[in-house]
Amino acid sequence: MPAETAEARTRVSVSPGKTQTCAERDGTTYCAFPEWAPRTGDWARVVERVRSLAGGAAQDRPLVVRQRVEARYGLSGDSSLPAATRPDEVTVGTSWGGNRVPEFSVAVAGVLVTGKEETVSTMCDGRMVTVMWLALAGRPDPLSDLRRVRVDDSLSGSAVVVSQTEPLNMNAAQTELVRELLRQDREEVATRVRAHWAELTAPKVTADRAARLLGLDAPDEEDACL
Repeated sequence: MPAETAEARTRVSVSPGKTQTCAERDGTTYCAFPEWAPRTGDWARVVERVRSLAGGAAQDRPLVVRQRVEARYGLSGDSSLPAATRPDEVTVGTSWGGNRVPEFSVAVAGVLVTGKEETVSTMCDGRMVTVMWLALAGRPDPLSDLRRVRVDDSLSGSAVVVSQTEPLNMNAAQTELVRELLRQDREEVATRVRAHWAELTAPKVTADRAARLLGLDAPDEEDACL
């Protein structure tokens, strides 16, 4: 492989901002590789849908959606991307459509709830209920999307959730609550989420407490980390 090719792959992998163009739309900055600039409208629709259901400062907090790729190990590699470490930055990859859309929704919701992408993959508390409802409630078929983003295609029990970078973990109690919320009227749930946003997004909130705030019975399943 020519040295200039290796250098170019390293450059886009390590410092994507040096080769990207950025555009602001409704408070969010979208940074994409030149060939992908027309796709930013699709990303923006997802961000706007997720943000419209959020509460507190998340409704207006500026975000940066940055396209990232890992190209240093060849075109046949399947290396996962590490979570972004900058506050309010959301990763989007170089594929789109199908499961990639709800996976991106999860990434956006995670940053709106926690403020930082790298925090989401290590999260083990009731905030996951808010993240997953926020990500999927605005989708055409949210329960089907819940299956699609879970590695085992389940609607019950604990599961690994695929996102744009490192996966998330849902325990059985969180899954039970998210499933019930997605079956309820979206606007009614959104009203409760906004009313209790600060507590629902506070670190270490329990699934039991999240249930009470959202008008649900306490979960029957176990609220324990994977």
